[in-house]
Amino acid sequence: MSGLRSVELAPGADQNGFAVMISELVKQNVIDHPEKARDLARLRGRVAIVVEDARVAITLDCRGAGVDVHNGIVGIPDLTIRASSDEITRMSLIELLPRVGLPDPRGPVTREIAKASREGKIRVFGALANAPTMLRLTRLLSVN
Repeated sequence: MSGLRSVELAPGADQNGFAVMISELVKQNVIDHPEKARDLARLRGRVAIVVEDARVAITLDCRGAGVDVHNGIVGIPDLTIRASSDEITRMSLIELLPRVGLPDPRGPVTREIAKASREGKIRVFGALANAPTMLRLTRLLSVN
């Protein structure tokens, strides 16, 4: 577990199954892929993820030393992602290019995510203004 920064559930977040799932996903990804610890260490700001069909939301409060996962939207997010539970789950399967860690445009899941985004099934607010945060979050949440 070397390099694992703090990934904590904020008070009350343990009642939100999605918050628990995301915190465990981040922890496991950093354990399985130690190179992701660098993204966790460099991640800054607040990211809200809204799962529209489940009517739940979480906020990832990224502070460099780790991440606090909150139930609901806390504060003013720098980046907000809104999608269905299926699309959110699919986003964790996005293929990454070796070494550079960018989404692989040839990957089938990456193409599905891009199509869903064009169709408005996935909406991301603040991605252009916070591109480094978006890329680090993508790498951190991807199981690949």
